[in-house]
Amino acid sequence: MLRGLCAGAVAVYHLLLWLKVADGAAFGSYCVYMFFALSGASLAYTYGPALRDGRFRMAAFLWVRYLRLAPLYTLALVVSLPLIYWPGQWTPELLKGVALNLSFLFGFVDPAASALVIGGWSLGVEAVFYLMFPLVISALYKRRWAALVIAGAVALQLAWLSYTLGSPGAYADKAVAYHQVPAFAAYFVGGCAIGLATRAGHRWSISTGLGCALMLVGFGLIGLLNPAQQGDELWGWRAWVLAPLCLALTAAASGARWQGTWARVAERLGDATYGLYLLHPILFWGALALCVGPLGWGSPLDWPLAARLGWAGALLGLAFCLALLSERHFERPLREWSRRRASAHMAPRSSS
Repeated sequence: MLRGLCAGAVAVYHLLLWLKVADGAAFGSYCVYMFFALSGASLAYTYGPALRDGRFRMAAFLWVRYLRLAPLYTLALVVSLPLIYWPGQWTPELLKGVALNLSFLFGFVDPAASALVIGGWSLGVEAVFYLMFPLVISALYKRRWAALVIAGAVALQLAWLSYTLGSPGAYADKAVAYHQVPAFAAYFVGGCAIGLATRAGHRWSISTGLGCALMLVGFGLIGLLNPAQQGDELWGWRAWVLAPLCLALTAAASGARWQGTWARVAERLGDATYGLYLLHPILFWGALALCVGPLGWGSPLDWPLAARLGWAGALLGLAFCLALLSERHFERPLREWSRRRASAHMAPRSSS
């Protein structure tokens, strides 16, 4: 539920920003950052016991995670490039960037500047966290190290925040420098700690009604603290409220028990998360080109407010439907195949 709501909030933020309706910068920032906490929690919950018991196999883990991200990202990259670059712009430097994106190694080389898909920077950072994951979990299982690792991740994140956003200069330049691995260490490590605690049985039992209330309050607080100036949500007192809120919502989600219709809503939102996140920018800019060009409707940015809102709603609905189709008929079959291939490697080695 939380993952899907975050993806929907990011899509709404982008569509309203691009259509010059509203700037919900706090949603655009923290709903992406929450993905890192959710990722850490889900990975720790799933793979933590295997790491503890010596059954974890790094190669198999990376293979499964790569096939979780790569198929749809590759498709998004293939569709996006013609919208951004003309054939004459296909330089060796661009081809190098394509190779870095397809391998997700761009997470090591300034992901905010080198991602070729809108929103792709976060996947480059995520890939780096995958490589760090076994070390983080191994440390969190040791009591003497757990507090030190968590405190170190928080200190690293605060230091990076001060080094980048706290430096002089234009926000756009500082934002590119900021959006790298150190800026999100505390989210991922904190999520890992939540996942291990949940696996160990330390979770709240949250009813459907309370879960809905917490989500409403959490996302309402993000909206309430949205700044007038983009970037201010990442600095000062807002950051001290919104960053811990991401981890609090992740912890709450670990104990939520959705029932009935809400369980089906949560499942659909979860299924659509990745596709909705990647596909909505492609649909927007592709449809914009059609409206300005072949259809002759003029730029939607110049339409009346009601028309812009209706167009945003239609694109959001289309992105959601395409995301569900992608999950069921493209991503999930590949994921299941990769897990079958990896399952033999995840089994314990024989002691003989």
